[in-house]
Amino acid sequence: METTEGTLVRLAFGLYLGAAVVYVIYAASQARRVGQLASAVAWLGLGANTAALVARGILAGRVPYVSLYEYLLAFAWAVAAVYLVFEWRYAAARGDLRPAGSLALLIAVGLLGYGSSLSSELKAAQTLMPVLKSNWLIFHVFTAVVGYGAAAVATALAVLYLVRSRWPGPGSWLRRVPAPADLDQATYRCIAFAFPFLALVNITGAVWAYDAWGRYWGWDPKETWSLITWFIYVFYLHARFRSGWRGARLAWVAVIGFAIIMFTFLGVNLLAAFSESLHSYASGS
Repeated sequence: METTEGTLVRLAFGLYLGAAVVYVIYAASQARRVGQLASAVAWLGLGANTAALVARGILAGRVPYVSLYEYLLAFAWAVAAVYLVFEWRYAAARGDLRPAGSLALLIAVGLLGYGSSLSSELKAAQTLMPVLKSNWLIFHVFTAVVGYGAAAVATALAVLYLVRSRWPGPGSWLRRVPAPADLDQATYRCIAFAFPFLALVNITGAVWAYDAWGRYWGWDPKETWSLITWFIYVFYLHARFRSGWRGARLAWVAVIGFAIIMFTFLGVNLLAAFSESLHSYASGS
């Protein structure tokens, strides 16, 4: 029999997917109400995702940030939350970013789908390992999921920029998509928001490592790739402000940065599972 948490995850998955489809319809239409409907469905999905995390926390008796399955739920939540807040704030200041919602929410759909596909053993609530019994767990994982979520939204905007540049004419099917210059600026703003959180991932991780293992840095695979991820976004900001990069080159840096985030988040876990990594618990084992 499916648990309440599982039902909520499936509901969030369906609502995110439905919202993504409606966002696509909105991008090709002139109907403002379609965009409002898409946003409403996305907010409902975020509510279901939030309820699933709360249910998981109650079941486990701790913050739901420990296993791979819980990370995936939290990551999907952050993608949707950052996107919806960004959509709201940007609409109030500059214009309509709803067409990017389809791409952002498809990332959330993929994360929830992968989480749902894990075995029952990996989805079961786990007892905290001694190294995880620390207040730094909340700070470290929270900065990670917010930073990664914002980077995912920036990637959605960057991909939309590349698509919009390919079909620039006002008579194209992308009638509602903002101009490339606006998408370039929106991508930058999202990365500027993500950047301090990505820095804090490394800072809080180093402090936690010292508390747990007696050293700040050990070139562990997870630590190394987390630092590489941060440097990609350092390069993005440096290229924009010092070298004057704009447009497609920066959009591709944003896409590559998120690809490295996903490798850091998932790929390195698989490497850690077959090594002497101190982060082997992150593999879900």
